[in-house]
Amino acid sequence: MALPLHTYTPPEDWPATADSLLAATDRLRGSLVADAPTTRSRSLTLRDSADQRLTRRGYRLTSVPDEDDRETWTLAGPDGAVEATAQVTAPDRRFDSDLPKGALRSRLEDLGRGRALHPVAELHLTETALALRDEEGKIRCRVLLTRVADGASGETTDVAVLALKGYEADAERVRARIEDDLGWPQAPVPALARLLAAAFPAPVRAGTELRPDDPAGPVMRELLSAQLDILEDRLPGVLADRHPDYLHQFRVAIRRTRSALSQLPQAIALEGRAEATEGFRWLGQVTSPQRDLDVQLMDLAARRTHSPDADALAPLERHLQAMKTASHRDLALQLSGTRFQTLVARWRDSLSPSSANWTATEPLRAPFAEIVAARGRKILRRALRDGRRIGPHSEAERLHDLRKRTKKLRYVTEFLAEVLPREKTKPAIKALKGLQEVLGRVQDREVQVAALHRYGRELAGRKGVSAETLMAIGAWSEELDRDRRDARAEFAAAFKTFAAGETQALFHAIFDRHTDRADGGRSK
Repeated sequence: MALPLHTYTPPEDWPATADSLLAATDRLRGSLVADAPTTRSRSLTLRDSADQRLTRRGYRLTSVPDEDDRETWTLAGPDGAVEATAQVTAPDRRFDSDLPKGALRSRLEDLGRGRALHPVAELHLTETALALRDEEGKIRCRVLLTRVADGASGETTDVAVLALKGYEADAERVRARIEDDLGWPQAPVPALARLLAAAFPAPVRAGTELRPDDPAGPVMRELLSAQLDILEDRLPGVLADRHPDYLHQFRVAIRRTRSALSQLPQAIALEGRAEATEGFRWLGQVTSPQRDLDVQLMDLAARRTHSPDADALAPLERHLQAMKTASHRDLALQLSGTRFQTLVARWRDSLSPSSANWTATEPLRAPFAEIVAARGRKILRRALRDGRRIGPHSEAERLHDLRKRTKKLRYVTEFLAEVLPREKTKPAIKALKGLQEVLGRVQDREVQVAALHRYGRELAGRKGVSAETLMAIGAWSEELDRDRRDARAEFAAAFKTFAAGETQALFHAIFDRHTDRADGGRSK
């Protein structure tokens, strides 16, 4: 395994060619023998969000095409060192959530906060490598010449000495000769980082570009713009019905937008707000039927892989697929129509950075964290009040209302997470998810059971639908209802954990610090 040792910057007039590298190596190799150099060239794409979230903090995300339509994504830190890398299998990846789970995805979730990672620039990377061998033919050291070119900013070059495990002394001798014989200085950062820094300098403002005390209006404008980016990026996949995830992420962007409009209206410019509130409510309604059918089909597919009544459920699958086809046709018409296009265009205009509307009122100029934290504390207090009123025999509607309340709390907390370090908000969100999972099972299973009963009635008496099919639907319905009852029984323990002092301290740690000036302490 090769380990980077030192990187050097050749003189500007040094020709960065394979022959030049070989000639220079002759002065460095000592008793070692140099292989013939090998050269490979490839394109390299720099990626960042539209608001330069990575560049602002000194990070560089690049992608390089591999074989079979794969790409290798690499994240380098402000010092040029690689922090994480991953191989991406699909060519249309845009968001951190598209990446495979691992260090790169986790790091980009912290840095990018869900923004689309668009191509910013195309670069050309040429690497010329040669190995230095001993008299027995063993490779003792490698030398790598890297050239990075950009049409606008010229070219940068460096030469790196790479040590091999167990032969570090050979690399050290080559390194010493570069400094003593050639007089080349060590490169502070690799050639790629130097070129990117010259072509795409980080803005003067460093650190997290969104801060707790930034004005609420401009911060919210940026957050809502990011959700609209997701909406527009996922639209082609939704229209083509490429995969259920496209519609799912499309709807998440809708829900987050609606949550901001309803829970934090004082942080949103008045112009366009009412139209957007109605428009996104409509958009949530028209996308719901297909999403429900997507989930039902995925659940059915999972059941058929391990259930003894898999064959008996085939008529139900055909029935759901026919409903899904019709539902998608209706949705595609809605999303291709004038109402949707007008909604998106006008909302994009309302979110224009040049608009003065986002700082026109005192609440819009108030610190973002104060506005959000004040709302979060109120929602938290009401969630605790509502949850404590739920007993073993409370009607299901009370649990459904509490689920809605916890969703609001989740979204508001996530808005606050945009301006705070993730380590401060992540534990609170994680604690909330436990209660949400139980409440979700109660309501989702209730809806699923009702749907299966309806499908059973629709299929009864149809040609090709046997009694075995209806019995299989009934058996599945009973299993789901048992899980609903189990979740209902788990609620008391889940809420007790959520309401416990340790969990509440997580929320107060992020809400209390920013609340007092926003509401005069009234929410305490």
